[in-house]
Amino acid sequence: MYTPNLRLIDLEPKADDFLGDVEKGLNSASKYLSPKYCYDQIGSKYFDDICQANDYYLTRVERSIMKQIEMIKLDTAKPVAVVELGGASSTKFRELLKHLSHVQMYMPIDISRELLFSEAEALAKDLPDLQVKAVCADYQQLAQFPWQEHLTGMTPLLFFPGSTLGNLSMEDTHALLKICKAIVSDDGYMLLGADLLKDEQILVNAYSDSDRANERFNLNVLHRINRELEGNINVDQFRHDVRFNRAEKKIDINLVSLIDQTIQISGKDYHLKKDEPIYAESSRKFERSDIETLTSTHGLQPTEWWTDARDYYAVILLKSVPI
Repeated sequence: MYTPNLRLIDLEPKADDFLGDVEKGLNSASKYLSPKYCYDQIGSKYFDDICQANDYYLTRVERSIMKQIEMIKLDTAKPVAVVELGGASSTKFRELLKHLSHVQMYMPIDISRELLFSEAEALAKDLPDLQVKAVCADYQQLAQFPWQEHLTGMTPLLFFPGSTLGNLSMEDTHALLKICKAIVSDDGYMLLGADLLKDEQILVNAYSDSDRANERFNLNVLHRINRELEGNINVDQFRHDVRFNRAEKKIDINLVSLIDQTIQISGKDYHLKKDEPIYAESSRKFERSDIETLTSTHGLQPTEWWTDARDYYAVILLKSVPI
């Protein structure tokens, strides 16, 4: 059925090379597995469980902050175009709409084509006065995307909730913020979710929750290797290890071998020593000064902060300024 206010843009992001990435990670001097491979159908269900876990406050607190915001005031007379990074689900955008006026267009961007396009179709039908342009792409493709062609005559608001910025390396963080600046140009805004630095035990508990949802999620990559790559990994011989790196203000998660062992994947052997870690993921935590320094480097100036009563988490409005 034709939906006049909907446009689906498929940049055909390159398919992941699961086996190649696993081989590269396990042949590295410091072994690692990319956390993106935890997110198959089973892993995505485990992540939903994490978001419901009592110890994992991030999703719950961000949602509470968004509900408490009355209106997000942008200094513009133009209609607003909301561009959401990681917007396969429209749930957070639908909530954001309650706090914004003059929104004319919504551009969700995600690599998950099927979910992205189906959600965009549903949103376009629910809100026929809203222009919906869904873009299937990975972050690397966004640097060459013709943003101004799509955003002419509107004020862009880049929406990046979920504290995802903290999951990136510093190199990738700077690369992404450079893209963010290109999207908002010289007169746009960014609405950013960020997890704040707090007591070490609260942070550790969030990623090693008593429900063990985080453990199931991170160990799922080993199960997925067995399912899809002819692996013979005994997952019970690995421990989910969560530590706070105080110097770098980040949580580090590793899958630690409990014994000396040899695992086989697609006919190749990989040797692990007892207590040898396989890096799984990190989550950086921020002080206000960290965010101000980081974003200002890319011409994004914090203008308003919303936090919860305990200062666990922040939603920040940033204004694009000349560099």
